[in-house]
Amino acid sequence: MYQFKSLPWQQLLNASVITLVLASGIDYGLTLILPASSQVQIGSILGPPWRLLSSAAIDMGIGILGVIILERVIGSRRRIQVSTLWGLVLCLLIALVLRASLPIPGLFLGPLHQITIVGLLLGVFSKGQQYRH
Repeated sequence: MYQFKSLPWQQLLNASVITLVLASGIDYGLTLILPASSQVQIGSILGPPWRLLSSAAIDMGIGILGVIILERVIGSRRRIQVSTLWGLVLCLLIALVLRASLPIPGLFLGPLHQITIVGLLLGVFSKGQQYRH
């Protein structure tokens, strides 16, 4: 329990917010620059039967981006450990839930699926493998 309390929560929250702001900004930006016909084609590609796979891949990318940003936010002030990565997963999930409740249009980020957790875990722990000692 002490290890959970001693996590760098402020940095984890900052990294999660920055990650979701970047991902949401890119997603929303694509809706502004892509023509409607391209958006429909992307929607059909990311729809059934590929919806879960594409959702997992997008969430994996968010997890990877989260670790990259966490490395920048924490810097050399503190060593990232496995418990820190688990804290990042928790913060990213909370941020994704909050983001899903906002009416922000986008092509890739949408409702959460059960596969969201799997994608985040794969992204965070594949990028953060050097910290799993």
